[in-house]
Parts: sequence; structure tokens; C-alpha cells
Amino acid sequence: MRRVLLVGLLLVALALGVGGGYLTGDYLDSPGPTASGTAGPIGNLTPTPAPSPTPSLPVKTPVPNNTDPLETGLNYSDHTFTVNPPGAQPVQLSIRTPRGWRLTRDDKKPGEVKFYDKLNQRWIRVAAVEPAVQTPAAAMSQLIIDLRKSQPPENNVQVLGQTSGQVEGDDGSPRTYSTLTYSYIPSSTLLNVIVRWIAIDGTQTNINMSVTGLPQDAPALKEVLEAATTSVRQGS
Repeated sequence: MRRVLLVGLLLVALALGVGGGYLTGDYLDSPGPTASGTAGPIGNLTPTPAPSPTPSLPVKTPVPNNTDPLETGLNYSDHTFTVNPPGAQPVQLSIRTPRGWRLTRDDKKPGEVKFYDKLNQRWIRVAAVEPAVQTPAAAMSQLIIDLRKSQPPENNVQVLGQTSGQVEGDDGSPRTYSTLTYSYIPSSTLLNVIVRWIAIDGTQTNINMSVTGLPQDAPALKEVLEAATTSVRQGS
């Protein structure tokens, strides 16, 4: 009888111990699962969308400029000045420009000067090219590439003409040149630009110049450019 009683008590104690363990576990933090084996799927992930490209601005519509065209048959004056091409010795230049156009300098571009008309709507720029390492034709080709890179599409750069040739200077010597004509809309007004590279004493470009104005100024701009081309020289 006593043996049966002891066995019964033992069974009761075991039952209480197991049940108490499960109940206690309801109140304690259970350790997190331990990762093992191959990870299961973690659900659908939404991919991060690629940034949208910046939309191009529409091509500008130029505002008409009704200024009277620059007249041909202008009177001219001779000018002598010194420019400082970066990394090179100062260069003295002489050139013929329309009378009354004033000389201006830009501290950020010491190798060039500009002459503006009284309305500030037309100007001629002249620069010494040092060192002289490109032919006029090669320099012209490079500018065409640079224009396409530097000017945004909305400025509507249009190449109007490319020429190369030779002209006789005022000193009687032949000068090889290349000329690029283009138009663009830098702000609101359409401008025409004629750029010329000149080898005044050899085959490599040592003078770069350009004239800028309104479309209706084209004949006079060409006259101004020709006067500058034949008259420009280096030194005294």
C-alpha cells in the first residue's frame, strides 16, 4: 500500500513540474529563432525606380530686334594694345576697327580685347593665340565640336557656313584663314557670329577674332571682319 502511494505521489509531482514549465514560458522572452539552412522567401520587393532624365527645355523663340542694321562703308581707326595670353609672354597687337567703337577688357580673359559699338549690340573680339599649335582649319573644326558641347539645345546653335582661304595683308604678305559663321540665341535675341582664325606669319593660327551682331547686320559684320583680317599684326 505504501509503495503504491509513493508511486502515485511521484507521478503527481512529475505532472506538475512539466505543466509548470510550459506556463512559466508564457511570461519569459523566448530566444529568437536561429538561422540555419537555406533562407526562405521574404516577399516581393519593390525595385527603386531609376531617376527620370531631366527634360530638355524647348528651343527658344527669339524676340525680334528691330534695330536699324549696321551700315556698310564705315570709317575706321587703328588701335595698338597689349594682351596677355595665359602662360605666355605679353603680345602687342594692332588692328583696324570701326571708328567710335570702344575698347573693353575682361580680367578673366587677359589674352583678348573687344571693341563695342555705341549700342552695345555689335562687337569685335581679337585674341592672340599662344602657343600657335593648330592650323586655322583644325581650330575651326574644334570649335564646332565645342559649341555642340557647351551650348544647351534651347540656344539653337545653327552653323551657317564654313570657309577657308588666303588673303593678302596690308603688309603684302599672304595670310591663311578659316571662318565659321553661326547663329544662336544666348538670351532672347538671335545673334550672328563670324569667327576667324588667321595664320599671319606661317601655317599655325596665331590670331583668333570674331564679330557679333544682329542678323540684319550681316553685310556690315563681314566688312568689319575683312578690315580686321588684313590690318591685324603682332609687334610694333
